[in-house]
Parts: sequence; C-alpha cells; structure tokens
Amino acid sequence: SPVRREGCLFCTPVLCAKRMRMDDTSKLRHFNLIVCFGIIYLGNFLALGRPQETSIQEDAQYWEMLGKEDLQKTLNAKRYEGAAKNIIFFVGDGMGIATHTMARIYKGQKKHQSGEEESLVWENFPSTGLMKTYNTDRQVSDSAGTATAMFTGVKTRFGMLGLDNRAMYNVCDTGAVERATVQSMADWGAENEKDVGVVTTARITHATPGAMYAHTPMRDWESDSDIPEGSGACEDIASQLIKSFSSGKIKLAFGGGKRAFRTVVNGGNRSGEDLVDKLKEMGGSYVETTGELKLLDYSDKVLGLFSDSHMDWEVDRSQEDSGQPSLAEMTRQAINRLKKSEKGFVLMVEGGRIDHAHHQNKAKMAMEETLGLEKAVETALEMTARDDTLIIVTADHSHAVTISGYPERGNPILGFVKDIENNNFVTDQNGQPQPFTTIGYANGPGFDFHFNRTAGFWNNIENENFMSNSFQQMATFSLPDETHGGEDVSAYAIGPQAHLVNGVHEQSYLAHLVAYAGCLKSDTLGCPVGK
Repeated sequence: SPVRREGCLFCTPVLCAKRMRMDDTSKLRHFNLIVCFGIIYLGNFLALGRPQETSIQEDAQYWEMLGKEDLQKTLNAKRYEGAAKNIIFFVGDGMGIATHTMARIYKGQKKHQSGEEESLVWENFPSTGLMKTYNTDRQVSDSAGTATAMFTGVKTRFGMLGLDNRAMYNVCDTGAVERATVQSMADWGAENEKDVGVVTTARITHATPGAMYAHTPMRDWESDSDIPEGSGACEDIASQLIKSFSSGKIKLAFGGGKRAFRTVVNGGNRSGEDLVDKLKEMGGSYVETTGELKLLDYSDKVLGLFSDSHMDWEVDRSQEDSGQPSLAEMTRQAINRLKKSEKGFVLMVEGGRIDHAHHQNKAKMAMEETLGLEKAVETALEMTARDDTLIIVTADHSHAVTISGYPERGNPILGFVKDIENNNFVTDQNGQPQPFTTIGYANGPGFDFHFNRTAGFWNNIENENFMSNSFQQMATFSLPDETHGGEDVSAYAIGPQAHLVNGVHEQSYLAHLVAYAGCLKSDTLGCPVGK
C-alpha cells in the first residue's frame, strides 16, 4: 500500500550530527550529545506507541487511485492452468481472520506505521476463499478433526486423526480403526513418487502434523506411554511416523516432541524401543539443533526433533547454533531436501504455536508466531517457481478473539481503549472510567489476570506494560484455557490451480483441490489440462 505513516526515527540522528558540527566548544558539543540522543530514545519510544502522521491526504482522489491500482492488479493476476509439480501447504494453527487482522496491524506498527494499511505476504496472493471448520460431531472444532479434513478430504470426529467417523473417539477397536482409515495427501504424494515432508513448531506428533501420517482414535496417544491400559493394541503416533519413514511415505519431519521418540534412559518417556535409534538403523539422519540442521547432508530420510515438547516461542528461542531453528529455517532446509525429488514434493508446514498463545490469551505471542509463519511463507516463495508450485496458506480453526472498542487509527493494537465521550470504558468500584484492551477474548485465563474478584471489578490496566510478552488480554469469563472459535477460516493460494481457492467450501475441499492440482488422484479426479 502506498500509505505509510512513518515516525521521524531516522531524521533525528542526522539533525544531531549537524548540530554537533555547528558547536564550537567541546562542553557544548557534549551537552548536545546527551540532549540529542535523549531525543532519539524518546522519539523511538513515542513512535512505537503512536506513529506520527505524514502529509498524505486520504481524500477521494487517494482512494480512487488506490482502487484503480487494486483493480488493475486483480485483472492482471496470472492464472496457471497446468499441474503443480510441488505443493506447499501452510497451516497457521488457530489463525482465524481476526488473527490475520491483528498480525497485519502489529507488523505495520513494528515498522512505526499506523498498521491498518499493512499486508501479510499471503494477503497479496491472487486467490482467496473461506472454509467451514466444524467436525462431524462438534459445532466448534479441534485441530485433529480439521487437519484430517484438510489433508484427507474427509471430515471426522473431534480428537481423531486419519479416520472417518465410523471409528469412535478414544476407543481402541482395531477392526473399526482399520475400516475407518483414510489416506492423506502424504499417501497420494508418495504413490506418485513425490517426496513428502512435515514441518511444525509444535510437537511433530501433535494433531496437525499427525494427520499427515497417523491413524488413531485419540490424538493424545503420542507415545506408547500415553496409551492407557487395555488400549495397547492401538499404535502410538510417534511409532506411526517411524513406520511412515520406513515405508517411504514420509521423507522428512522437523518439529518438537523428542520425548515421544526416546526411551526413559535416553531422556524421553517411551517404555518400548527408542525410535531415534530405530530411524538411524534404517539409515536416516537425525538432528537436534540449528547448527546440526545447517550441516544437514540431505540423506533420504531426515528427522529433526529440536525440543522435548513444543518448540520455544519465536521471541524466546536461542538463535545460536546450539538453539532451535525458526520455522523459516526449517522450511528452507526442508525445501532444500525435498526439491531433490525429480517428480516434485508435497510439504506441510505448520505455525503451531499461534494456537497455544491464543489459548493463554497472549495476543502478542500469537501475532509474533503469525509473523514467524509469514517468514516461512516468504522463504517458500523465494525458493520456488510460481508456475510449478502451488502454495496454500490457511488455518485449521479460529479462536474466540476479537478487536473492538472503536480505537483511533494507529492506536497500538496491543493497547487499550478509554473513550469517555462515547461511553467506551469499564468502571471501577467507584464508578470511575477505566480502559479495556482493544484485543479481547470471549473466555480464558485473561479474566483472572485483570479482574479483582475481591472487589468485583476490573483492575485498572492504564499503567500496565501491554507490550510485555507475558501480558494477557482481557477475557469475558474465566477458563484455564481459552477455546477455539467456530467461524469460517480464510484460505489463500498462488500457483497452479490456485484459482480453485474461491468461494465458500467445506474444509475437506482443500485436500481434493490439492489432489487435482498435483495429479495425485488422477484416476478419480483427473488432471489439469496442460500437464
């Protein structure tokens, strides 16, 4: 967008330098040095809170110009009619439409702009649609059922992976599991000689990545030690990943969750065999740090487990070689490995911790994780060609989060609203106006973070550090974990057959679209003209 409300952060040092040269005495020069750099610090602080206005006038002429540019861009969007050699499927776990808006504004404000006019990279993709996220048994879904829908084309029950609803949740009936098993885009890709990879910032055995390769009536059976007594006939998710490596269905997996693969003796929680050792015996490569990832030799099978459980928050992770890689770094190395396949590849990449942040009512962390996903998408765009790689960006479900209160343009998205004139405020026990957070949740732990149960009123947040990583937004009522939201989620696409992401569809439609675009099920779906 041509609108940029930038604060004067870079002009101040120049003015300081000019002022220094004008001063004759060293004492005066020293005094001005202190004053000028104080101004620089203050200017940066103020610009982070509220950007300064430029002389751009958003009058009728401006909006007409912007509209024409947008229309021309849409009219000129290139449509790729052939088949996709490569497919990269990005999932922002819990990244509903409100999260897109929040992260877009936050991104702009980090650059000292007002933020509302900013765009995330996928918002510039030519094709967009909406997906219905309900499970077959729940109005508001979980990640297991939605991931199964996205990757297999079959909607299913809450909490189940890779099974249709003939199986029963949390019931280990091996006959029912066998009958209910459905194939995923990983199976279809491998059957068409494409290499398949799975990348996530969550545990690699968590719901979204698990739906690519596992079949289980209970998403929490990640390790053999997680399976309850009496259900031992069902296979844990970590074991199913190693079997997928052995069969050739999966060539690469990066994420957290090391504990489900290693025995107690080796620092994990498995009671049976050590799965990392088993992978190595199969000739696979194994890495645990950023440094080891950088030195990856791109062998046939690659497993990277960078943490015992979920990977660290993007803002907290160590960027040393001994630390954990970013989602973008994992995506880069995954593409480096998978592009060696002559027939192409299928890669699923999940920003898994957007969801975790929302569950804790930590909006800043959710937005930082969203921007981490954006960097991964930018990496994929940089490393692939538009005419042979279909890239989809979507979410499995939304969250119970809103942006409200009529804040002024450019108000910090993490800030608060207190508009006395228009009665937009909450009150204390004395009836005095107090602010509320622009971002709010319908439920979650943010309620007790801000509500004084003794007084029966909200605490005054006016002097709290809302930019803190640990700050929790206000919630309407208390729950240990905030819940998912049930509204449709958006999907964005670029590359071959991207134009099929258009309109409102069942979430399961995406798997059929991918299969058609990549000629993965040509016997039932056909192939695009021009293959």
